[in-house]
Amino acid sequence: MLFKNAFHLLVDNFSLNYKYLLYKIIVCVIAVGLAAALIVPNVAFLFNSAEFKSLIDLIKDFLRALVSGDVEFLNGFPSAIKECVQALGDLIVSRTGRFVFVFVAAIVVILVYRFLSGMGNFVFGGLIDDKMSSYAKTSFSSSYIKNLGRAALWQIIYVPVTFVYDVAVLAICYVFFLVLLNVISFALLATSAALMLSIALFLAAQAVKLTVFNSMVPAMVSEKQKVSAAFRTGFSHCKKHFGSLFSTYLVTSLIILCLSVGGSICSFGASLLLTIPMSFMMLICIQFVAFYTFSGKKYFLAEDKIVLPKNNESEDFYDKFDL
Repeated sequence: MLFKNAFHLLVDNFSLNYKYLLYKIIVCVIAVGLAAALIVPNVAFLFNSAEFKSLIDLIKDFLRALVSGDVEFLNGFPSAIKECVQALGDLIVSRTGRFVFVFVAAIVVILVYRFLSGMGNFVFGGLIDDKMSSYAKTSFSSSYIKNLGRAALWQIIYVPVTFVYDVAVLAICYVFFLVLLNVISFALLATSAALMLSIALFLAAQAVKLTVFNSMVPAMVSEKQKVSAAFRTGFSHCKKHFGSLFSTYLVTSLIILCLSVGGSICSFGASLLLTIPMSFMMLICIQFVAFYTFSGKKYFLAEDKIVLPKNNESEDFYDKFDL
């Protein structure tokens, strides 16, 4: 029900995808500009090094071997990747001072990108909430100004926490991938199983993150709750409805991955201009549909379709309704 209603809401507000795409492009331009100024000049020599080129060539050969089923190459891949990574690590160690600066600059760029992206998610959540509560069409600029303070405060808390979480998840998935390559003796089976289980672990971890933080932004947007109250509401919803939320986010994440990868391959990347904004908007819609459902609130799903709580299905939507 959560997925179906969220998808219905996404389709009814499809024009927001184009606004989200434009916002995402602006954020990417800012992030790329910062990276070009702070990072690229200090790592240009790395991209031109023989060690880096060897690593890229090895990855390309690995993908070809995976498709063609070259068992001989796959058998030697674990040791080859370790040698390339070690050689690249030695090069980095030889330029420690420069790479410390690059490392710090990269973290700053990533945090700025995630902060600005999160601000957009908060604002677009406000647009969705206006549609759900009264079917009002609010402009992006007015929603941005209205939610600026709360959005910035939330991102100051949310961005560092989820950044550490995502880095830890990626590290665990990488170690898990390498361990499986060494544990399973048959190379082709080892590679396939390692990729499959590592991706499954990553998707499950993302679903857990989305589940835990599901109701906090909607509580701040829809009910104007403070951060502390929003955390209490979010954890309460998570505790009561973890199973349904987790399964919804897990399936949605898998669908997003399949559509993005499959579509980009078939369209040479052009489909990402649609799948990326739709993916984020779908996740926002799930957040608000789940919040309204768990809070027992009525909401517009479309201009001619109103969803009522199960225990109030006979109630007039406009009873006790504040405009």
